[in-house]
Amino acid sequence: MKAEVSFARAFLVVAVAKQVARNQKKAVMLSSTSSGRAIALRVQIVLLSGLFLLLTVPCSSGAQSDGVYYVVYRTPGHVSRSSPEVFHEIATDLLDFLKKNDVKVVADPERGTIQTTELFSVESLLNLTKDAGATYLLYVTVDRPAAAWLKVTVQCYDLSGKILWEEHVSTNSGLSGKGAPKKSEENMEKKLVPRIGQPGLPKLQ
Repeated sequence: MKAEVSFARAFLVVAVAKQVARNQKKAVMLSSTSSGRAIALRVQIVLLSGLFLLLTVPCSSGAQSDGVYYVVYRTPGHVSRSSPEVFHEIATDLLDFLKKNDVKVVADPERGTIQTTELFSVESLLNLTKDAGATYLLYVTVDRPAAAWLKVTVQCYDLSGKILWEEHVSTNSGLSGKGAPKKSEENMEKKLVPRIGQPGLPKLQ
């Protein structure tokens, strides 16, 4: 789509440039009279203004950019059984992992990336995804179930609301949950690496 738009713009620029050249020839023919010179001048101004707009107005294909909108949700179980520091550590480290691997993360110009304890509907999040210009929603859930120190779920949606894929990691070993965040991050990263560059985790071009 972008290539087609760029080609169309180039075609219009060439066409306008040719018309400017033809009108320059006509201007010479009409220059014998003041009215002729005025007409030629007005035509040249209109054509040159159009050429300037073609060259300076940003090209837009009308399509969403091939990027991912990142949202992290903290469940009530995690709120009651764990700490906000653990939640933000998981959210920030996973985002850093995506960026280090050149995944195109599209940030909302007003909200940035969302880390929240509020449960939004998928429909609402998809609207935010579209508004941000992304093509995928990456929805991360950080939970603290009764039987595990930490559970992290990553779900990827397309703009129609279809789940393209999802990954889960759960850490329930050890006498304490101190090492659970790092272990969960490492296990999730191993699962996400093969998906980088595939639908849901597009890379920067």
